[in-house]
Amino acid sequence: MKMPVQPYTLSRKDFLKALTSGTAGLLSTGLGYPLSLRAPVSQTTEPLIHELTPYIRLYGATAAEIGGNAKLDDLKISVSCKNSTRIKWNVTAPEEGEYDLFISCAVPGPNFHLEIASGPSAAKSDLKMTEGVYHSSEDGWYFNFDRKPLGGRMHLTRGINPVTLQVSGTDMDQVVHFRCLEVLPASAAAERNAAEDIARTYRASTDWLVSAGYGVMFHWTDDTQPRGGLKKPYPDAVNAFDVDAFTKLIVETGAAYVLFTLNHAHPHCPAPILSWEAIHPGSTTRRDLLGDIADALAKRGIRFLLYINSPVLTMLGNIGTTGQYELTCSEEQFTEIHKNVLSEIGSRYREKLAGYWFDSWYQSLAAYPDVPIEAIYHYCKVGNPGRITAFNFWIFPVLTPWQDYWAGELNSLQSPFESRYVQRGAGTGFQAHGLLSMLPSWVHSETGPIPPPQFNTEDLIAHVKANMEHQAFTTINIGIYQDGTIEQSSLDMMRQLRRAIRQK
Repeated sequence: MKMPVQPYTLSRKDFLKALTSGTAGLLSTGLGYPLSLRAPVSQTTEPLIHELTPYIRLYGATAAEIGGNAKLDDLKISVSCKNSTRIKWNVTAPEEGEYDLFISCAVPGPNFHLEIASGPSAAKSDLKMTEGVYHSSEDGWYFNFDRKPLGGRMHLTRGINPVTLQVSGTDMDQVVHFRCLEVLPASAAAERNAAEDIARTYRASTDWLVSAGYGVMFHWTDDTQPRGGLKKPYPDAVNAFDVDAFTKLIVETGAAYVLFTLNHAHPHCPAPILSWEAIHPGSTTRRDLLGDIADALAKRGIRFLLYINSPVLTMLGNIGTTGQYELTCSEEQFTEIHKNVLSEIGSRYREKLAGYWFDSWYQSLAAYPDVPIEAIYHYCKVGNPGRITAFNFWIFPVLTPWQDYWAGELNSLQSPFESRYVQRGAGTGFQAHGLLSMLPSWVHSETGPIPPPQFNTEDLIAHVKANMEHQAFTTINIGIYQDGTIEQSSLDMMRQLRRAIRQK
């Protein structure tokens, strides 16, 4: 007799806790994955990390001291700063010189002052209110973060320097949410600007997404529950997945593309990807479900994109009690895993794979500051130079120019975009894109029926239309059952959206 797997609701906060506590890897053991073909991870003949970055990024979790009215949040990813906040780091500067300062934070109002000091050198600035598409909510973790240069420079000597950040303000109740302070060599400013210009020239065209207007996403994972009865083991669910019925469902929604999870909280992979199997033995499947879906969608003129969670792919490691990562692999290995997996996937699916959406990159870059994102971006293009790529930094500012569009994790209906390229907030400079979810959580991980959408049809139609008027596109995550079907209320909403947008 098969025993049912106990379900649980996987909210964004729970998902982050699973990643940061290391339970993602533990939960994947003992699920009974059948062994597929195995291949060793290839050994590179030359270093993938060619040089260490001269850029210094300081986070709350890496601070030597957090004092005054400052508090590191429960997830240890930002610091809540009220009046009289003090954060101190011991910073190792590679060379003596002048350093430019950039701050990533969410500022709720105009009455905050910032001072950053190291010895006799100090930079002072009035913090301006940050704006963006998010409706700020202390309980919901949605704030309008932005990355801003600070006036003035700071002088550091070679070696260790104490650096102190102080926030003061006249409003005792408002909170500045601090994510990151970047300390960048002023001597490399021209080089940084040139690198950003080069990255922009490599960006794939997003014209087809602008024309598409909207697409759909499905978090179909080993946590996904059935309509009723016992949940199948993941490999059995992969074998039973009815691609023809799923494709007909997509046509009903009017979606121009589908974003589908390859992995999520656990390192499963619904295809015989040998490089994945080498890292996560027993977690791949003999059936190539990804290829079957891509082929079926292509016949209908619908494009196919993949979601990949990079920390789960690479077994990033736990977050310790101080908030710093207890790493399980080197930066070189982190990069090599991406190289091998993305090269194999790209070569296997070629033009049938239109894009990627990589999750949890604010964690990845904090753990591995020297990872060559430019190289990983180019691995994404193997087999299809026009393949689009986004690295998700969630609500935080994107700290790399090497991507084609903003990941745009919005969850609920936020403010629509006002232009094709994001003008302010976390995704500044990138093709505007919003990722919504009909579910309060991303995965239908509880037994029973999928709940009705968390927004109404009229508001969804208005939101998609407003985005399309400004050449932004919208992805809608729909709750899905293990058999690949969805709830009638979700389908009815998508049919009405199709009629309103596609006129058919």
